[in-house]
Amino acid sequence: MKLLWIGGNHPRHLYYVNQLSKKFEMSGAIVQMRENIIPIMQDNMLEVDIKNFTRHFETREKKEREYFGHQKLPDCEILEVTSKTLNAEKTSKWLRDKSPDIVLIFGSDMIKDSLYSSLPQESINLHLGLSPRYRGAATLFWPFYFLEPNLAGSTFHYIISEPDAGEIIHQCVPKLNPKDGIHDVACKTVVSSTEEMIKLLEVKEKDVIWKKFSQKGTGKNFLSSDFRPEHLRIIYNLFNDDIVKHYIDGKICPKRLNLMKQL
Repeated sequence: MKLLWIGGNHPRHLYYVNQLSKKFEMSGAIVQMRENIIPIMQDNMLEVDIKNFTRHFETREKKEREYFGHQKLPDCEILEVTSKTLNAEKTSKWLRDKSPDIVLIFGSDMIKDSLYSSLPQESINLHLGLSPRYRGAATLFWPFYFLEPNLAGSTFHYIISEPDAGEIIHQCVPKLNPKDGIHDVACKTVVSSTEEMIKLLEVKEKDVIWKKFSQKGTGKNFLSSDFRPEHLRIIYNLFNDDIVKHYIDGKICPKRLNLMKQL
């Protein structure tokens, strides 16, 4: 089983591939150099939004260091790319030369032609969000904004030309603790997803065919532009990042979903 990884260079992305590479040999990795983990603050923000914005993204960086530590690039042959060169013909040729059986994807920009046409049939994306309810960008943030912390999870799905819309092979959510803040849940989602993918690959090694689930039902494809700093007032000013505790204590009662599970 010849594996290749395509993903970003943030700690959460490298944690995923590095944990997998402890169990399985990686024939190569296409690593996209991503934007700074702390985004640039918008102009003309109100004081309340400046405080929330700073708290939110500084805490995210702190929590990722706490959960993932210092992550190096994976110990395999690496092709570094940018958002402009990810889908270039040079990248596609590099992938074809490796001829992987399975490509695992997490944290890169959307894969388009010519890279898309060079992928093997078994190309699986880790989407941080329960698709189709939460598709697109910031899909571990929006469940908290809509007071559904139990729906902050991940979806493993086949890559197709439409974002986050391929057939699903597995979904998972982390175990919640009353002390969890929004970034604890995000980091725990990555950790639990990594553990689940290891199990999925162990099953695959035994020549077991993964079940496929169609994406049924409706949801929203969130864009990066949908997020505004004012949204953080729900998380911090109204709930002081205590939404998980409110959920566990029964003070908020969100919808529950039946996850699509392989294992």
